[in-house]
Amino acid sequence: MEMNPSYYRGRSGEDIFYSRYEALRIGRFIRFFGREILDVGAGDSFHLDILTKEHGRIGYAMDPNPRAREALARKGYPVYSDLESIDRQFDTVFFAHVIEHVSPGSIYDFFNQIDRLIRPGGNCFLISPVSSAFWDTPDHYRIYDKPAIRVLFRDQGWIEETAVYQGTQNVMGRILRLSGLREPVFRSNFLLKCYFYLSNFSKRDLIMTARKSESSGV
Repeated sequence: MEMNPSYYRGRSGEDIFYSRYEALRIGRFIRFFGREILDVGAGDSFHLDILTKEHGRIGYAMDPNPRAREALARKGYPVYSDLESIDRQFDTVFFAHVIEHVSPGSIYDFFNQIDRLIRPGGNCFLISPVSSAFWDTPDHYRIYDKPAIRVLFRDQGWIEETAVYQGTQNVMGRILRLSGLREPVFRSNFLLKCYFYLSNFSKRDLIMTARKSESSGV
């Protein structure tokens, strides 16, 4: 499988702007996460930490980067280096900002592996960046927007559950940053919720989920 993963940064948990927004986002969509979750491209474990510590889920991690795997293992997560080596299934397979690192020639192989890892009745939850701002990065292959992902869901026989555009890279975010108001807004629970609501009018990220049939075989 041809993947071009990003280098390990390990920074998101310490970034108040990213971390508070993502924690709120996960909370808004928590109903789509089952009990046992595999995070593909888990990186610095930020999403897994939210899912396990704040929402009581059981987390597993896959990441091709050895530095990331070392950090994930130190936190106690079961860690895998690639999808092919995983020999069990999960209630939810989750990946955020990963699909754009999969080449078009390998995308069906990637989704076949994801399907293999989801229990019957379980689901896939993905976040795909669709803003043009992401496409000046050498390790990104292409935009996987709603029509392409729907085809991938359909060809796996999955049932689409939700498709929502969101994002923080919009005009309001730039205004807050330039005016010096970004930190007060993000530290205020009320103002952050307002910002989160307005960010739904921005097309930075596409969130899509789909459910695997209960009758699917292992």
